[in-house]
Amino acid sequence: MLQFLDRFGRYELDPVRSGLGGQVEAGRFGAFYEYATLDPDGFLAGLAAEVAGDTGGFATYGAARLVWEMYSDGALDMPAAWPLIDAGISFKSARGLPMESLSGYELQRLGRRAQDRELRRPRPE
Repeated sequence: MLQFLDRFGRYELDPVRSGLGGQVEAGRFGAFYEYATLDPDGFLAGLAAEVAGDTGGFATYGAARLVWEMYSDGALDMPAAWPLIDAGISFKSARGLPMESLSGYELQRLGRRAQDRELRRPRPE
């Protein structure tokens, strides 16, 4: 699984230079989708555990992208998905990629994080 996530992350970041030529084992998505929809929290916990020791970051980014593949914008309402999504955003940020490299979903997540911070901010009396 970790190998698949690493390859998928590399492909999603740069399909042309990933060396995969469009071969990312997309056939696996069907099996993932069944588990992801039957037990979302279990699926997301398994993904997080799988990439917990990822040192290169590509598997982590692959896991974040898999979250979007499985749940689309529904992932934005799934607290168990947020750490994976945030890790994918951090992966891009750590590489100095510009804001323009973020997907619409990633931008939505950043917007929601900013809103959450604003709501938690103490208000002067």
